[in-house]
Amino acid sequence: MLAGPYAAATGTTGRAGVPVQHSISRTRQQRRAVLASAALALVLAACGGTSDAPVTPAPSDGASTPGGTTDGDAAVTVDDRPRSPFTGLPVDPEVLTRPLLAVKVENSENARPQSGLEAADIVFEELVEGGITRFMALYHSALPAEVGPVRSARPVDADLLSGFGPSGFAYSGARAEVQELLAATPAVRVVEGVDGFSRDDVRRAPHNLYVDAGEVLDVVTARGARPLVDIGWTFSDDVPGGALSCPASATSCADPGASVVVEMSAAFRSGWTYDASAGVYRRDQNGRAFATAGPGEIGAANVVVLATRHYVGASGYDETDATTTGAPALVLRDGRRYEARWEKRTASDLLRVLTPDGEPFPLAPGPTWVHLPASDRMPEIG
Repeated sequence: MLAGPYAAATGTTGRAGVPVQHSISRTRQQRRAVLASAALALVLAACGGTSDAPVTPAPSDGASTPGGTTDGDAAVTVDDRPRSPFTGLPVDPEVLTRPLLAVKVENSENARPQSGLEAADIVFEELVEGGITRFMALYHSALPAEVGPVRSARPVDADLLSGFGPSGFAYSGARAEVQELLAATPAVRVVEGVDGFSRDDVRRAPHNLYVDAGEVLDVVTARGARPLVDIGWTFSDDVPGGALSCPASATSCADPGASVVVEMSAAFRSGWTYDASAGVYRRDQNGRAFATAGPGEIGAANVVVLATRHYVGASGYDETDATTTGAPALVLRDGRRYEARWEKRTASDLLRVLTPDGEPFPLAPGPTWVHLPASDRMPEIG
């Protein structure tokens, strides 16, 4: 699955499910209060000031006019900050100088509500054993004080991480064969035992391991993680043409772009419904609203579904191959659904989302959630 050897910096080894005693026991209410304060500070920092001084986003092509432009009597403020390569949104220049941090987050019933997912730039949903899923959440624009519960890695994580260069990866451990795959990636890996990891005394192991994204980022940076300048994704405020519509022969068909259900397995169905007032998609799990532990709400500017090859691995588990020379994909943005394709020719290549003609697909600026179902479970219209 991996193309070529890589040198990797490793963290202290650990084992998921072993409680760690702390001199200070934090309750869930205290952890939520910390997260709420951190989230508010991040929002204010992103706006460059207070909430009563809004910033109007600039066009996605990066064009800017210092001091703004005028259109008749109305002044138009243009945000000339650099754009995030992960969201296409303006960020402060210093944000681009820090590495990307990936965190493996659990999605079983015992893990919910999770912390920090609403702050991720990109989230991958992967199938693991037992028909359940887990997330690989990528943090760069914002660094929440609490992300988790953190769980173990799988082979597909090596495929994904290899394309992101020497970024950071926080997880709880992995099987020996998975550790070998991860060791061949350029990722700087850390597990419990380094600064930034903690256990929540309110929850039971193994569903109680969390990370402070900022503290862990400091650790992986000291160990060699480096900024990632570009991932090859294209963002545009302009709504593309070519959206899918209901077949003419359909007798009963909902608006294809208004919602989607991704059947990751017979037991795990991830749904999204467009919230037109907010301009984002809201997530549900098996038909129930997907809550988070913090004050924020998950809102995806893009929902991307990639047809992947699933196979039975050496350990007898269902695994996902996140490499392809070209496979079908779906993209939902702005309340519309589009046919697309994706490619990641080797593990070390970037994952590219393409139009049917092979051009980079223009994603909406904002967070993106990417699903990796088996090809025979791709959503259909109707």
